[in-house]
Order: sequence, then structure tokens, then C-alpha cells
Amino acid sequence: VTYDTVKTAIIRKGWMEDAFPCHFTSAVCAGVVTTTLTSPVDVVKTRYVNSSPGEFRSAVQCAGVLAREGGFKIFYKGCVPSFFRITGWNLIMFMSYEQLRKVVAKKLKSY
Repeated sequence: VTYDTVKTAIIRKGWMEDAFPCHFTSAVCAGVVTTTLTSPVDVVKTRYVNSSPGEFRSAVQCAGVLAREGGFKIFYKGCVPSFFRITGWNLIMFMSYEQLRKVVAKKLKSY
């Protein structure tokens, strides 16, 4: 959703054409949004799963303890490696998708 939203906005505003630079920028923006939204959940999940039995009653309680111990920024611990992992995947996937879409469109026009 983020990729298509960013790509459409970039093209409509006339900042870029529907080509490689636009696809690259859209994939990176999608990586930023994905990392920003999923990092807190990932940190809580990792801490909860790796805790000793009985240390936390629930994932929500684990999140509360993390917030009290480390503040807001604790939820973004490890977000840089996560950003590069997610964005790398986004770049490969969306670039491949766009190229495949162009090939299929050309093939359909030739029929």
C-alpha cells in the first residue's frame, strides 16, 4: 500500500516519471514506513519470547516494562539493521514487479 501510494503521489506531483528512480524512491519510503511501524512490535516480541518463564504476564505488560526501563527509544533498538533488511527486500521485490509488469503489458498488447 505504501509503495503504491508514494509512487502515485510522486508521479502525480510531477517529481519523477514512472521509471527506475521513482520505483527506487517508493520502495525506500515503503521500507521506512514498514520499519517505523513494525520495530516496536518486533522488539516487544523478541523480549517477551526470550524472557524467563513468569518474567512477564503478557506482551502488553512486557511493553510497559520496556517503556519504563528504556523510554520511547527502546522500541526502536535494532531498527537500522531492520530497515536495511526490509528495504533491501522491498527494492528487489518492487523493482522485479515493475519490470515484470512492463514485460506482461508489452506481451498483452502484441496479442
